[in-house]
Amino acid sequence: MFARAALSAAGETAAMDATAAIALSGLNTASARFQASASNLANMDDAAPLPGSGVAGPAPFVPTRVETVSLGQGGVQAQLAAARPGTVPAYRPDSPYADANGMVAEPDVDPASELMEQTQALQQYRASAALIALDDRMKTAALDLLS
Repeated sequence: MFARAALSAAGETAAMDATAAIALSGLNTASARFQASASNLANMDDAAPLPGSGVAGPAPFVPTRVETVSLGQGGVQAQLAAARPGTVPAYRPDSPYADANGMVAEPDVDPASELMEQTQALQQYRASAALIALDDRMKTAALDLLS
């Protein structure tokens, strides 16, 4: 009877380790989403010369988005991708990078969308952390049953 229970517990342990791995991938993805959004907000007022304007200056900041790729065995992986369009023309005649018409390239960042992204990333992080805690309680309960 004990050998059969041990075999069953071994199978359950592998499933619980997969659960923790899936939750960890959720934590990592949520963290990447939050960091990308925070970077976008921190750089949203950066100005650069419009491409082809002939004005010298830095390359424009291009906001990033996090795309999630499903892993075959469960979980997700975060991949950073440049937002499209990355910049938009903006009227800033006082900028040192303004062209003759007062136009610069500005990152295409919507603060409301970025705050929503951060809120969703926080919820994803909380859900993944709760799953890890639940997985830990299940492992503890399984060990208690075997004792």
